Amino acid sequence: MHSLPQIFARQLNPGVVLTQELNMKIFKYETLNREQSELDDEIDKIRKKQDNIEDNLAEALAEEEFQRCQNGELLGTPNEDELLGIFKQHLSRVIDKLASKYERKIYLEMDLRKMKTAIEKDILAANEETAAANKDSV
Repeated sequence: MHSLPQIFARQLNPGVVLTQELNMKIFKYETLNREQSELDDEIDKIRKKQDNIEDNLAEALAEEEFQRCQNGELLGTPNEDELLGIFKQHLSRVIDKLASKYERKIYLEMDLRKMKTAIEKDILAANEETAAANKDSV
């Protein structure tokens, strides 16, 4: 079906046979792990987009201020609330995307921890069953 992740393979005693249920849990764990990796890649892309937007906004605002100074207009620079509004207008969708990705990441990490604990518990039980069977056969 698939190879056993090293994190779990080290916990198995020699001769232990995994049940179908345990194999499915491990498969689901691997799937969630891949999803987490893809999610991290998506977050990195969104962060780069956010950085690019912020850089472009800062550059445009600096250029606007420079043009005002060149024209002798010392008044009229955006105040803090106006700047906040400008940034919200340009960054709100990116921030919303990041928030939803991070929320998914939190739930995914919790699911992975629970799944890992359940798999480790099942491996321990399988190890004990095999040890007991080997003891009885001797």
